Amino acid sequence: MQSTRQKIGLYGIFFAMFFWDILDTAIPNLPFAFIILLLLLCTNIQEIKLNRNFLLVILFIVSQGLINILLGNDTGRLLLTQVVAISICFIAYDNLIAPFSPAEIMSVYWRAAFWMAVIGICEAALSLLKTPAVTKLPVFFTYTAYEGVVGPLPRLASLCREPSFLGYFLAPAVCLFLGKKIVPELTDNSLKVLDNNFEGIIILAAYIMTFSSVAYFGLAIMLIILWWEKGFSIKKIIIPLVIIVLYMVAYNNIDDFRTRVNDTWNLFNGVSQTASVNFSSFTYYSNWRVAYNSFLHTKGFGAGLGSYQNMFDKFNIGSWGTSGIDSVNREDGNSAFFRILAELGVVGLLAVMYFLIKEFRRPKDKYTIYSCAILSLFIMFLLRQGNYTHAGSILFVCLYLKVAKMPQVKTSEKLKL
Repeated sequence: MQSTRQKIGLYGIFFAMFFWDILDTAIPNLPFAFIILLLLLCTNIQEIKLNRNFLLVILFIVSQGLINILLGNDTGRLLLTQVVAISICFIAYDNLIAPFSPAEIMSVYWRAAFWMAVIGICEAALSLLKTPAVTKLPVFFTYTAYEGVVGPLPRLASLCREPSFLGYFLAPAVCLFLGKKIVPELTDNSLKVLDNNFEGIIILAAYIMTFSSVAYFGLAIMLIILWWEKGFSIKKIIIPLVIIVLYMVAYNNIDDFRTRVNDTWNLFNGVSQTASVNFSSFTYYSNWRVAYNSFLHTKGFGAGLGSYQNMFDKFNIGSWGTSGIDSVNREDGNSAFFRILAELGVVGLLAVMYFLIKEFRRPKDKYTIYSCAILSLFIMFLLRQGNYTHAGSILFVCLYLKVAKMPQVKTSEKLKL
């Protein structure tokens, strides 16, 4: 039985996650201070545990970073900043969630996701009034400038800094909700929040209304992973068709999505090199060039944790005349894949792949759905989120590890083979 103090710690994690962008914008690094406070107040200090494998990873990162400092690629300040931030988050999250089951943790997360979705949908409703004073009243990061993306509807951001961040926030909940429908035999029956179809539909609707390319690709990733885990059945045949149909619907009916897909394809194939490409595709491509050239520059060794901004300054291709956007994502690379490629090189990429594969829940049982949801989120991060510690991302690393180690149990329904 968890103590009140431990429950406060769990709820505090998701409070910080819920208001992360607001807190960090008001006072930079305030969320980290809040997480440290939770660790000190909601755990027994003398019982705080340090994960041995995590310490080995940090040892490698520091060793590689020190070599790069000597080579002039990294600096002590940049390396220390990232090591401290990652260590704070991992140690705090790992210890704060330790007393709780995956279902207890994800039940609290689900509530946070639902209310984040509700705020986003309220944002959309208020934007239809076209009265700025009213529209911006409840929302800190309002995206009414995106109104008219599909009919009169804006891109939702809720309390997140931008629509794609809302997509990341809601993605695990969306995968859990879909998993309940597609692979009920691999879904935790003790996660009672999944029985509330109304809340699930609200979360899914808000996710779709981000009109975010990475959110839509994330949806396809979720369906593919669930399809892979599904035993043979009619759903095994239907899911690929659903993915194709959904992509065609989005591509043909959402101009912003189609533009991003086309521009990104043209940039990577050398068709477009003008200021007319959309902002998102340009920043993605320019950061890919930084990561690629950095990888070649270090012979695949990596330039050291935190060094991305140095590599950006060295290899940025410029704005092609698009004023004011040539330094976007200078610190985080716009993609975890790009950033790891540049900072940690071949060994870093192989380590990430090893982690994702090895720690995925092997026995097919009620815990499998958690691995599916978190893996979907991680792949979205690799595609389009380069900040290692933003809004609870490392929390899901800790939960991924926890789920992998849970004792095997019988599935809620007999697996279809």
